[in-house]
Amino acid sequence: MADERIRMEELNRRLADSSIPERDLAVFFLPDEENTCAFKPGLRINPQTVMLPDDPGEARARSEAALSFANRICRMRRWIRFEQMLSDRYSGPVIVSEGDSWFQFPLLLADVIDHLYEQGFAIRSLGAAGDTLENMLQEREYREVIRETGATIFLLSAGGNDALGGGTLRNHLRDFDPNLSAAAHLLPSFDKLLDHAMSLYERVLRDVEALPGVITICHGYDRVIPHAGKWLGTPMESRGIMDPDFQRAIVGRMIDDFNDRLRSLAVRFGGRVRHVDVRGTVGNTLDDWYDELHPKSDGYGRVAGRFAEVIRRLGSSGTSAWAQREPKITGSRPSPSRIIGMTTRRGWSLHVGMNRIDPAHYGDEGELIACHFDARDMARIAGDRGFEKTKLLLDDQATRETVKQSITAAAAELKPGDLFLFTYAGHGSQIPDFNADETDGADETLCLFDAMLIDDELYILWSQFAADVRIVMISDCCHSGTLLRAMRRTATSALPSVGSEEARPRLLPLHIAARTFREHRDLYTAIGRRPLDSNDRPLIRELDMPLRGPLLLLSGCQDNQVSQDGIANGRFTQELLAVWDEGRFQGDWRRLHQRVVAGMPPNQTPNLMLIGRSPETLAAQSPFTI
Repeated sequence: MADERIRMEELNRRLADSSIPERDLAVFFLPDEENTCAFKPGLRINPQTVMLPDDPGEARARSEAALSFANRICRMRRWIRFEQMLSDRYSGPVIVSEGDSWFQFPLLLADVIDHLYEQGFAIRSLGAAGDTLENMLQEREYREVIRETGATIFLLSAGGNDALGGGTLRNHLRDFDPNLSAAAHLLPSFDKLLDHAMSLYERVLRDVEALPGVITICHGYDRVIPHAGKWLGTPMESRGIMDPDFQRAIVGRMIDDFNDRLRSLAVRFGGRVRHVDVRGTVGNTLDDWYDELHPKSDGYGRVAGRFAEVIRRLGSSGTSAWAQREPKITGSRPSPSRIIGMTTRRGWSLHVGMNRIDPAHYGDEGELIACHFDARDMARIAGDRGFEKTKLLLDDQATRETVKQSITAAAAELKPGDLFLFTYAGHGSQIPDFNADETDGADETLCLFDAMLIDDELYILWSQFAADVRIVMISDCCHSGTLLRAMRRTATSALPSVGSEEARPRLLPLHIAARTFREHRDLYTAIGRRPLDSNDRPLIRELDMPLRGPLLLLSGCQDNQVSQDGIANGRFTQELLAVWDEGRFQGDWRRLHQRVVAGMPPNQTPNLMLIGRSPETLAAQSPFTI
């Protein structure tokens, strides 16, 4: 019987022939389990259908070259199909897709994008099996392609590595304990994985949000079924988790958490981002799944159906996402005011500058030089960044009640996804700790005009904000390292001596601080004891008053250092403004902090502190971005 296998040259010719459906090419490839990574399926040439050289080394080299060619050709095929659809009087929306193997499973399966093509949508596909959010952000290819094609819908599939442990699931599981629920077997490190994924996701969404008229549609995967695979089943078994139903319950919780976070993130972008919930779509038996991470072709088809529903609803609602269909950009995009579902995120800011304080309370004006300049410069940044409300309080305007009322008003008004920025420039001080929540026995304070505001009170104010409101505090004062909360991480050592007039510290002099406390002991004692419960036990703040959103503190120094005043700005604010460079700075909050620290003198080290719910997501954002 004649050998019916084809030669490698013939395989390459067929791969390059766009008239041959990919499903007809699948017979020439097999899964390669050894070289498969999470959400990056490996392929190898099928020796039953393709003639390979007898020499194993040459056969392997030829096979790898063919696979590389196949991946490039698959992407090229989609591009050709996209161009052909646009040239054939296409009447639907122009779509760009970026994603992992749910959007690009080469040759062996018909994935989500394949099925959307079959439903008549023109999609410029950028997806690649194994693509991660890090890769997408590094290349940012989607931005340029959206501009070039005039696309108004962006499909995104990413984060599966994080949602399912990224190939290291065992590290995020407890050993089996029959007394614990399925959810309790997930370690806190899994939440950190999701924090990381959401921070990257948000950066992609903000990239696309900057392109007017584009709506992003994303998904959080279906509840996959673990079995004997190396991604889910085997890691669970290594922890003694053997029961299949219990395994499914754990994975279900992981997928649910990922979807919940992604849905909450989408809400922050108003109608500009749509989360498609595909849970329960693929099927709940092993026969519905190709492996532990991917549906079979029919399951992908059902997921594609969910995407198609959302795309068609956009068309029926008359949004610009359906109506704008320019294959190439030749003019301006739709005005943001015409786009249904524009983002509704808002920014509010409060800026306090204290060059002097009330001698009637403190016994001295505690004169400083540059605090007004600091407050005005920070308010200018907020204005430049599009904050809706910006409030400036200087000296006698910044009383305890005025500042507290301003923060309380913001807490009552701001919604999930909004940003509140609070900046303070002035004296910092300390008073005795009356509720035993400080390791060094002292509470940090901000010296407002008529009295001090204690860090305990700040924490209570922060706890009043709605879920997922982002809070950023920038403090250029002494004792500012941990002003967001009182649970101190390091004890305060002896403070440096007061410097010269040219380098005046923003530290309320000790004799003034002591006199102020002694003369108003009843006031500060009452304030300091206020957070105690009925049994006179100290509150553990993050347990008894959980913060529902992320908080970031960028402060001028550590708790055992002083912040220097200056002529034009405080030393910390001066460096921050230089690094910010009128908005030309590129990076996130962590990078901003690193750059500022690098430019500071060795005796003043600005601190970055994160608390609250998923603060890493906030830290990964571009500074001052609403």
